[in-house]
Amino acid sequence: MKKTFFLAFTFLAFTNCNTKSKQAEYNAIRVKEINKIVETIIVDDSLNVLKDNEHSKMLSEDLFRLTVFVPEKSKNNDVLPPPPPSFNNVSINELLNNRTEDNIFFKSVDSTYLLEQNLEEKNLKLNKNLIAKINSTTKQIELNKKEKGESFDFYEMSIPIFSYDKQKAYVELNHYCGGLCGNGVSIYLKKINGKWKIIQIVEGWIS
Repeated sequence: MKKTFFLAFTFLAFTNCNTKSKQAEYNAIRVKEINKIVETIIVDDSLNVLKDNEHSKMLSEDLFRLTVFVPEKSKNNDVLPPPPPSFNNVSINELLNNRTEDNIFFKSVDSTYLLEQNLEEKNLKLNKNLIAKINSTTKQIELNKKEKGESFDFYEMSIPIFSYDKQKAYVELNHYCGGLCGNGVSIYLKKINGKWKIIQIVEGWIS
């Protein structure tokens, strides 16, 4: 009996460790891909945040999480108007209906996985190697400047939302520069021959 219990406990412990190991491996790969996407946006979108650029702006080193929401429906099954604009959410309908290069970008097979990413961390810090290349800041530092009446000028980027096969991604990029200065865009990326490429940039909000 004791031997059977020991074997069962050992098996469960091994299974648990194996699951944690796979999760850690997945997280490491995911974070690596996220940093590659950020670097792609900086280079391909000519985002002026690199330290060696003249008049370089700041980029928040903390990426914020977007919440993917499902639009509510009325009693007669009509889709209700979207909620007030928010910099922290995106409609699943918007993701699934967007067309790039005459094709639907995210597929119906991605639906569940897009929503599951709402359970991921609320924010994520860029890795040290990337931070070393840019003029970095944090949103809290910039908000403190705003409260003191000081000037501020920085970009903030969302954590990429991935397709089920991890070959496509959606990112929101916001630029804040005080008063009636600022704008936001939605960026669709695709992994082509092992490298992330910007497929489409859609204008979002403007101040």
